[in-house]
Amino acid sequence: MLKSNTLNKIIAVALALTLWAYVITSENPTQSKIILGIPVQFANSEMLSTFNLTVASNESYSVDITVEGRRVDMSNLTAEDFNATVDLSGRRQGEQRFPINVTGPGNISILEKRPARLTLIVEDMISVSKPVRIEYTQAFPADKEPGFVSVFPESIEVTGAKSQVDDVEYISALIDSSELEGVQKSFIVAAELVSRDGSPVESPLRLSHANIEVRAMLCDIREAPLSVEIVGETPVTLEVTDMQIPDSVRIKGSVQALAQVVSLTAAPIDISRVDVTSRIPLAIDLPAGVELADDSKNIGVSITIKGIETKEFLFASNEVVMEGLAEGYRAYVTDGDITVSVSGTESVMADLKKEDITPYVDMTGIDPFVIGPELPLAPQPVLLRYEKELRRAEVLPEFVNLNIIQNTPAEVSAPDDGSSPEDTPFGESASDESGAGNAADGEDGYTPNRG
Repeated sequence: MLKSNTLNKIIAVALALTLWAYVITSENPTQSKIILGIPVQFANSEMLSTFNLTVASNESYSVDITVEGRRVDMSNLTAEDFNATVDLSGRRQGEQRFPINVTGPGNISILEKRPARLTLIVEDMISVSKPVRIEYTQAFPADKEPGFVSVFPESIEVTGAKSQVDDVEYISALIDSSELEGVQKSFIVAAELVSRDGSPVESPLRLSHANIEVRAMLCDIREAPLSVEIVGETPVTLEVTDMQIPDSVRIKGSVQALAQVVSLTAAPIDISRVDVTSRIPLAIDLPAGVELADDSKNIGVSITIKGIETKEFLFASNEVVMEGLAEGYRAYVTDGDITVSVSGTESVMADLKKEDITPYVDMTGIDPFVIGPELPLAPQPVLLRYEKELRRAEVLPEFVNLNIIQNTPAEVSAPDDGSSPEDTPFGESASDESGAGNAADGEDGYTPNRG
């Protein structure tokens, strides 16, 4: 009887196991499922930061997986039940393929990952200060614009991958135009990155300031007369061919402040050091409560400069004219040729000839009777006479040595045949070969020499 009961129990257990196995395999079978859009997180990114490296990426990555498990375990399975990570530790600079690690419930098997790897670029991590630029949601009427604007901070430090930081042109502080009033107000706005092509930057970059404080008011605009004084002269080797001097300027402020402005004066503009075509900004003394309008903030004097032409002429010593010499005497240069260098505008220099310039020595007041070995004639300056409008005229050498000779009676009476002083030896005359002095030499027989 006991053996019969034991056998029955064994049979019952076997039947139960068989029934359980049947239920498991037929009612809760193994099946597969695709889970989409599991976000990929970067792990150990601080390891890259230690070496001033970071991943250059503008994207949010995700992975799709195929899993397998019992139907009962798979029924409520979602992407939130899985973690996908990329391990950044031990990585070097450059483009690399990173395996994606996916973990989930222990009773679920992961059969496939799509993609199995991510291609990422590891770059230098840099920090660069970018300027803050205030922008407005709408345009303003022609007679109004924002004024007395201040911003804090004026620049923001941007940190991240080099290529992404370099792509940032500026930081935008966007102000709602409709909120500006005739008195200064304060605005707190979010800092927005703007790329070089003007589009918003979505890169995961870090900013030293997330918000920007802007103070501004809505101003009226009017035009005011402007006085500008030009002082100095450009170098003699240059010519001013055009000069644009503004006679008015646009200013902004409250209606009351603008009503007090009759005219404005700019600081004098010194053109003595201007040697190229330039635009010289104006410094304008503005009363309290008044600013330059935006389109007048770069107001200045435009000067067009042109180099002038230079010519050189060579004059022989006997071409130097002696003026004011005492009657009965002649003089000549003993130093050889002289060079005359002149400069002027293109139109003047085009027609300038050697004959238009006369080099001369002014002998007025020089007494030949007192010139001799004991009191020689000092070097005399060479002067230039011309009628053309030249910018510069120089002569080299500036001073020359002269010989003064007393004319002989024969030379006084003879017609001018163009002979030079060298044709007659000093101290002699054509009619007196003995060299004895004549009456014109003075009672003591002294004749001025070449000294």
